[in-house]
Amino acid sequence: MTRAAELGRPDVIVAGDGGPLVLAHGAGGAVDLNFGQVIDTLSPRRRLIGVNYPGSGATPRQSRPLELEELADGLVAAAVADGHDRFPILGLSLGCAVAITAAHRHPDRVSGLFLTVGFARADAQIRLVVDVWRHLAATDPTKLARLLVALSSPDVLSTLDLVATERAVADTVSALPDGGPDQALLASTVDVTTAAEAVAVPTTVVVAGQDRIVLPTTTRALARTIPGARVLEYPDAGHIFTPSEASAWIDDIGYFLDTHGL
Repeated sequence: MTRAAELGRPDVIVAGDGGPLVLAHGAGGAVDLNFGQVIDTLSPRRRLIGVNYPGSGATPRQSRPLELEELADGLVAAAVADGHDRFPILGLSLGCAVAITAAHRHPDRVSGLFLTVGFARADAQIRLVVDVWRHLAATDPTKLARLLVALSSPDVLSTLDLVATERAVADTVSALPDGGPDQALLASTVDVTTAAEAVAVPTTVVVAGQDRIVLPTTTRALARTIPGARVLEYPDAGHIFTPSEASAWIDDIGYFLDTHGL
């Protein structure tokens, strides 16, 4: 896996060889953080391209609010610069809105969408989580990490004893990107309903049944908005997948790509 970033320019992550798959990460995440298992598994047969949003990875945080169109255009530009004319996009959470926007603005480039725990516009749960997230990011990052761990699925939380809980909190603190609050604010304000209604490429939408950040009903509503979208339900999964859930997810991604010849 390689990465390229220049002062003031986006941090582009590329890995593997083969047909392209573009990665759009979630708010408060990063390409490596959100797609590490995907990259490890698929890179022997896929060329994976991702861009860290401002404030994630080595991409500098910016002083002005993030714009969805800029993130989408930057993602497409990175894939084109890597030598690809058309490509599918794998979106996660906010990355689904980025992917949909890319498909809407660049229909000649985007060949398919695999949208995971996404939303067309923020629901009450997202808005409330973002309000608390941004406050704690500015005042007490450790308590923000405790909140994010508490938003894990019941299956994950049931495995955490006191020591494991504190380890999870410490790991979460260390992974918090500087630009997480900016990305979260964007997530709470986007509305890609019109763009989603116009999607004209093969699309699969993954719903996490125990998601405590994006309501499962909100992700299902996204799927209904996209013409012909296929829905996959992961009943026990939370917003962030466990390694075993991610393995099944990667299998589903591969099936989607193979079925549609992407």
